[in-house]
Amino acid sequence: MILVWYILAAFFPCMLVVIFSAITRSKWIGTIVTLVIIGASVYKGFFHDEWIIFLDVVSILAGYIIVDQLKLHQKNHFRG
Repeated sequence: MILVWYILAAFFPCMLVVIFSAITRSKWIGTIVTLVIIGASVYKGFFHDEWIIFLDVVSILAGYIIVDQLKLHQKNHFRG
């Protein structure tokens, strides 16, 4: 059961950054919103150990790099 926490910590924050950045069209706002959500979860005690927090940070960084490389945050990305 604990393995599920590590898997979620590795992928979920990355997906949140990508989704929020695409919705708001800003890679910074998408990253900040994700940091606030993860920070609130850490503050409320939903994390079991420091490795999960480390995986969250690495996943957020990976999401930021994905958004930056794919340019999902630009305003005219979805127009054909």
